[in-house]
Formats: sequence, C-alpha cells, structure tokens
Amino acid sequence: DEASKVANHADVQVSGIKQANESAGFMGLKITGMIAPAYVYNQDQQSSSFVFLNRSDGSPSGPTLYNYDNSYFGSAYISFAKETEGGTKWTLTLAPDRGAGTLMNGNSIIHEASVSLPLNGDKNTRLIAGQIPDWEGYESTWPNQGPAITHNLLFDFAELTAYTGVGVDVTRGNWEWKTMLANVNSPRYYYNNNYGGRAPAAVFRADYSVPGYDNADIGFWGLVGKLPNAANLTGTSRAAMFEVDGYLTQGAWGYYGQLGYGQQSQAAYNGDTARWYGLSGMLTYNFTPRVLSFARFDYLNDSRNGGGLPGGVSGPDGINGFGPAPATCTLSNSGGLTGCTGNGANRYALSLGLNYLYTKSTTFKVEYRYDRANLATFQNVSDGSYKKDNNLLAASVVVSF
Repeated sequence: DEASKVANHADVQVSGIKQANESAGFMGLKITGMIAPAYVYNQDQQSSSFVFLNRSDGSPSGPTLYNYDNSYFGSAYISFAKETEGGTKWTLTLAPDRGAGTLMNGNSIIHEASVSLPLNGDKNTRLIAGQIPDWEGYESTWPNQGPAITHNLLFDFAELTAYTGVGVDVTRGNWEWKTMLANVNSPRYYYNNNYGGRAPAAVFRADYSVPGYDNADIGFWGLVGKLPNAANLTGTSRAAMFEVDGYLTQGAWGYYGQLGYGQQSQAAYNGDTARWYGLSGMLTYNFTPRVLSFARFDYLNDSRNGGGLPGGVSGPDGINGFGPAPATCTLSNSGGLTGCTGNGANRYALSLGLNYLYTKSTTFKVEYRYDRANLATFQNVSDGSYKKDNNLLAASVVVSF
C-alpha cells in the first residue's frame, strides 16, 4: 500500500511537470548554441588580430564585408528548434554580425527563420517556407560543424547565402529531394528606378545517402532564375548555377569533394556575362579520437570577361585576389582603379590544419592557408604593390552545446 501511494504521487508529479512544460511551450523544444573566437594573421594585408563578431569596416552602422579572411568564423549563434505533436517544425537561428541576415538584410541577426509542415499527415512530405540558408556544398556554415577555420573558395565566392520563399521537402528511402521558389540573397526584391521587382529563382537539391559506410552522401544542386546584381541598373539579372558534392567517412578517414559551374548575365567586370567554374576537395584523418588533421585544395576559374561571380563584380579585389590585374587599370580622379583590361584572375588555395577535441563540447583549431592567383591581384598594403599570392594563419577555440 505504501509503495502504491509513492508511485501514484510520483505519477502525479511527472504529469504535472509534463503539463507545465507543454503549457509553457517547452515540449519538443531544443536549444543549441556556439561561440567561436578566432585569431587571424594575413600577410599581405599586414593584419594580425583577434576576430570575433566584428564589423569588417569598423563602423557599427556600416555593412559587413565578406572576405575569405573574414567570413563565418569569429562567430556565435543560438538556435531554437521546436517540433509539435503534429510534426510541424519551427526553427529560429540568431547570429549577430555573422549570419545570413547580416550579409543580405540590413545587418539582421536572423540567420534562419523557417517552418516545415507535413502534408496530409505525411512527415516525409513537407511544405517548407521562410528564410533558409543555402543548400550548396560539402562544408557547413558554422565552425562547430567542420574541421577548418576558413571556408573553401567555392563556399566563399561561388555559392549563395540564403533563400526566402516556399517549397517542398520529400524523403523516400535513401533519397531526399527539396525545391523552392524563392528570392535569393534578399528577403524582398524592391523596385528600382521604375524597373520591376519580380525576380524569383527556382532552387533544387537532391541527396542520396550511400549505404555501407559510416557516413556517405552524394548531392546535386541547381538554380535557374534571377539573382541580385550590383553591377546592373535593374538590381537583378538572369543566372544558372549547378553543383555536385559528396562526402564519405570510413574509420579514421574522411573524403569530401565538390564541383560547381555558374553564369550570370551582365555580372562580369566588362558588363558581359560572368562565367565561373571550380572544385574543392578535402581529406581528413583522425590520428586519435581527439586529434584530427585535414588538407583542402580549391580551384576557382573566374577569368571570363574580366572576372565575375554571383552578385556582380565592380572591379579588382585586392583582398581576395579576384578581378582583372590592377596593372592594366588606370587611376580615377577619386583614387580608385578604372578602365581595367584583360581577363580576370583564376584562384587557388591550399589549407592545412589540426583539430584537438579538448572536451566533448570544446575544440581547438589551427590552420595554415596559402592562396594564389595566376595574376598579380593580391594587394600588399605595406607598399601598395600587387602580388600573386598570400599567406594566412588562423587559430580558434570552438565551444558548443
């Protein structure tokens, strides 16, 4: 009798806790987060600095400039994900100064705000909508989801940021298909000088999970439609992009690869069509369960019409090494470079690094990166000259939960 009373009392307590959690909205709620301060040395830019939640131009009200030495590392985020009893999923990820919203929506801290609703009660067939981060490539956005500190050339310069729209996500066996009709890299396309603002794009991705390995996937991605174009008076222009990527982990080894091609009208330096293609491959090896090494090689061909990448190119880029060679340009009255001739630069990058898993939630990272171009497009700020290469060293501590 006494044991029965204790059990009944415990059951009442548990039921009360469940009801309290449900009424407070905690049922099905998962909260995750990360903080990742970094330190970066850039030889040509003569910079040696801690990097954490910074505005790259030093102005609190100015834009964050995205460079390969100033991307998603030095970041922090917190993410709230909730699934209701009916299977509806809701996700909100906040990332100040380093998320998708910072890059495309007036310094918004919202990286992702999305919903996923089962159709006809089928949790494997879903309606998706909202602001959803880009689906391309084998590399994840956040430092706690990959071994490297910097990102590969395709991730930084030939991929997109986020989609704002509606679509479907279907899972069948080892396959997952998802597609959206969306604004790309913009929460809304606005009218500009009486030009129309209707400019969505169709985006598609398919993934096949390969059985028989620890973890293996092959992915296909494509886009057809319009993208923002800073070099075009209408603000957008037609684009087509395609990509295939994959990864395989087996035992201590990991293999990752990506191939991409894209073009955008009126987005090249000379005002013509920009065309680019590239590849990235990464190899990882775990010396011990705590120590992981990696090597990554990237190539991005961007020579056509003086260079051009998604979103348009306005001139030589002395930090990232893209665009025509400054030696072919003339100096404008404002001190900038204009009238450049010739092809744009093709880019290469080699990264080597180590990860040390200090605790289950803490990782120390170090990386050396060598970047090179076939033209002298990297600016050496110490004397104003231009070089064909650059060296970068980076270190970071990544803590997540």
